[in-house]
Amino acid sequence: MKAPGEGTDATGAVLRSLLWLLLGGWVGSWACFGILIAPTAFRVLPSTEMAGTLVGPVLTALHVYGAIAGIGLAVIALLLERGRLRIALPVLMTVACLYTQFGVSSEIAEIRDLAFGPEGSELMAARFNELHEISLGIFKLVSAATLVLVVLHAISDSPRRP
Repeated sequence: MKAPGEGTDATGAVLRSLLWLLLGGWVGSWACFGILIAPTAFRVLPSTEMAGTLVGPVLTALHVYGAIAGIGLAVIALLLERGRLRIALPVLMTVACLYTQFGVSSEIAEIRDLAFGPEGSELMAARFNELHEISLGIFKLVSAATLVLVVLHAISDSPRRP
């Protein structure tokens, strides 16, 4: 007997496989960035400007992946009839990725020279630091939410007892 939304065995298997690939890619790429890439760049490169030049495009790719994966995860959860939370959470995560990329990160890029360039001001440096903290906070929240999704979907995929 199939669970609601499972469709044929083959369709359900394909959807669940895609779900785990998207979710695993999200968790893995964000963990790799947060644990390895960003800290290493700021530790080994000769300046924070160079490190930021490396980290910025990687973060852009992660935000874009997060937005796409979030929509994909929400659609798959909908097709598998996994419930509102498993649909809404990746949509909220998508919104967070898009806000960070096109709101926070865009403003950071606009004010970087005004904050740290030759004619930089303390006011702009303070705004840059504030935006950086917001970006870090959203990154941590989205990272935690991906782990919550892992648990929620693992529960959904666990064998049910009669």
